[in-house]
Amino acid sequence: MKMNTRIFLYLCTIIAFLTATGIPAIAQEDFVRAKIGVLIKSGDKAIHSKSKDKLKAGDMVRVYVHPEKNDHVYIVHTDSETATLLNSDQKKAEGATLILPSVQGFYEVDGNSSVENITIICSPEDIKEVSDLLKSGEAPLSKWKALEEKLYEKSKIDLTSKAEKPFTIAGNVRGGSGAGDPFLKKLRIYTGKSLLVKRYEFRVKK
Repeated sequence: MKMNTRIFLYLCTIIAFLTATGIPAIAQEDFVRAKIGVLIKSGDKAIHSKSKDKLKAGDMVRVYVHPEKNDHVYIVHTDSETATLLNSDQKKAEGATLILPSVQGFYEVDGNSSVENITIICSPEDIKEVSDLLKSGEAPLSKWKALEEKLYEKSKIDLTSKAEKPFTIAGNVRGGSGAGDPFLKKLRIYTGKSLLVKRYEFRVKK
């Protein structure tokens, strides 16, 4: 009984030390973080998309990605049949925000598919499986979904005990200056382990 008490007190001391010194239970270098957002423009309204949202034919969509570090970024759009890589250059310039299709442009929802998805992947290294599958720019939906789910499961971490620390977005934007875009301030931080996968699912009404 005395031995168990000593072990318990010893463990409590270690936990208290780690808490006081701010040393996390998971190594911070294993985290991949990015500020990500999807802007939906419907008529005169512009809103921050939720992870699951509704669109209608004629709505406009713009994608924002700002990794904390100099990561590879893959932005993949899927409809009911095909997965399409939206960005031709996956290596993100450090200190810049990637905005697709452009600072002033939007993707328009045509309403031909009842579902539209956007998957954003950030990784310190090139993901060869993704590069190989989408090297022509497109791939069958079934093949992409299997790979996407594998990567999503790999990226999942438990952050219930770790608060997010903010990081600053620089004024540089790939393809132009986005310093005057108010939506940049509304981007949320997302975190993954070894890589980050953020998915948006849209149900489309004609």
